[in-house]
Amino acid sequence: MLELAHLIAGPVCGMYLADMGADVVKIEHPVGGDAARAVYERRPDGESPVFLTVNRNKRSVALDLSRPEGLAIFARLAERADVIIEAYRGGVAERLGIDYERLAMVNPRLVYCSLSAFGPSGPWRDKPGVDMLVQAMGGLMAISGEPDGGPVLCGAPVVDTIGALLAALGIVTALLDRERRGEGQRVDVSLLDGALLAHAARLSVFLQTGKDPGRHGSAHPYIVPFQAFAARDGWIYVAVWVDRLWQPFCAAIERPALAADPRFATRESRLANRKELVGFLEGIFRERTVGEWMASLEAQDVLCAPVNRYADLPDDPQVRASGMIVEEEHPRAGRFRTLNTPVRLEKTPGGIRTPAPALGEHTEAVLREAGLEAVEIARLRSVGVIA
Repeated sequence: MLELAHLIAGPVCGMYLADMGADVVKIEHPVGGDAARAVYERRPDGESPVFLTVNRNKRSVALDLSRPEGLAIFARLAERADVIIEAYRGGVAERLGIDYERLAMVNPRLVYCSLSAFGPSGPWRDKPGVDMLVQAMGGLMAISGEPDGGPVLCGAPVVDTIGALLAALGIVTALLDRERRGEGQRVDVSLLDGALLAHAARLSVFLQTGKDPGRHGSAHPYIVPFQAFAARDGWIYVAVWVDRLWQPFCAAIERPALAADPRFATRESRLANRKELVGFLEGIFRERTVGEWMASLEAQDVLCAPVNRYADLPDDPQVRASGMIVEEEHPRAGRFRTLNTPVRLEKTPGGIRTPAPALGEHTEAVLREAGLEAVEIARLRSVGVIA
């Protein structure tokens, strides 16, 4: 698999497939390489934790695609590739001459995935984009935030990750189809499409009713109580998502009479009296700690969870049990904590096999695999086509 992508979305797609065993060759510019090497928070040793995480299990080839010789080398690699993922701005692959139509003529079994911000058609086709712009344009930001505040950005680039996983799913589906029909195909995934899918549970209601859900902070637009409450020592999230849990919830907070109050007895009545009910519950939840409330609510089988900070996650018993936070050894960064692969296969499990590569670390090895001789590789390095 050849990866032509930087920052988050494309590299996370490549990371997932590499975790599962794909030989992912990351094509980077000889000067600087993937922008993620430099634009995010960097460790004292100069390494980027983001780059180290989303580029493990890959090989790096430093190749200048703006040079004719660089393009010729890429074409040789593409002839042998099973998959290409490119996350260029619209039109760039075509201008370089490495678009699907051209490469499929020499490699009809190629699966070619284009991962873009806004998709292959429409007025924004050639517009550059990042996660935050797509959150704004795709409607997610408008429904996030407090009722009396402005739009709020999700604290993590979740749209990038959704796009990455949709791209990986598209690639795997196309590879399965290739096994059946014997030929590859183009796969198109946009962050915008992924963002629209991400809030299907809200957008689908709007498309039927025309009623905007608005902003409700941590609360649910259609169910009450379904939000975070401040406890004595932190925050707890509570979800009374069906009427049958209302009475157990009232028992858990030691207000059994509240269950029969006609203002709150049904989902519809609780929604109609949201402000009054939430104000009452806010005073109650401040009386105890998160741990005390968790014990009381869990005893009644009411959905609840602590609102963990990043600092809480490594020591959370369920996070520890998930195995998602692991330690990795890196030749330059040393030993550090990172994230594991999130899909567990019983018979062919994925995992971290090799550390994120240095820029161009595998250039010579990959070019030798493509049939280039040592003399030619040395000449290309001397003129700056490779590094």
